[in-house]
Amino acid sequence: MDRHILQIAFIYYLWFLLGITIHEWGHAWSAHRLGDHTPETEGRLTLNPLAHISFIGTILVPLIVICFSPGFKIIGWGRPVNINVDNFRNRRLGDIICSLTGPLCNFILALLVMLIGFAIGRHNPSLEKLCIVGASVNVSLGLFNLIPIPPLDGSHILKIILGMREETYVIFSQVGIFILIIFINLLFFNHCFWIIHHYVMNGFWQISQLIFR
Repeated sequence: MDRHILQIAFIYYLWFLLGITIHEWGHAWSAHRLGDHTPETEGRLTLNPLAHISFIGTILVPLIVICFSPGFKIIGWGRPVNINVDNFRNRRLGDIICSLTGPLCNFILALLVMLIGFAIGRHNPSLEKLCIVGASVNVSLGLFNLIPIPPLDGSHILKIILGMREETYVIFSQVGIFILIIFINLLFFNHCFWIIHHYVMNGFWQISQLIFR
């Protein structure tokens, strides 16, 4: 692999690491605000990436995928934040809020990065491209985690919407990873995912234009 490709791969990975960090911190922060101090006691209420990385999910798998797959696709995950929903004043609402906060943090970061890219684009096209990559990575992380299949955040929302019993959800979780692997290898799923990704990115770009026009 030549030097230029390695540089691009490294940039993608840094954005991924930042996205994972802000995502897991979002879960920890929202749980803490809602009355569960488990993340704080376990050292997860921090923006230090070392507190949120998983050796396999954040280091090994993403680097292999980024370096050896065409188009620098990213697959990976952080160390899940342990949350005790029984500590929430409203168990169901708290679970939904905590589940949504991680992806929401990715979308907020993507929008902020897009705004920065739009603002500096006229003066430094290279930095603009760097920001667009960062926004794209974080939009991908946010959307992917909203998929309603365990162990992703969207599965918690599906569980509450359907009124799924805890025992049923546990069984669902045991086979969820296999269902997810099948889904991400379906052309139809990938097509729909990137269409949504395109519209979200375009929406953020339109917001940037409205602010800086």
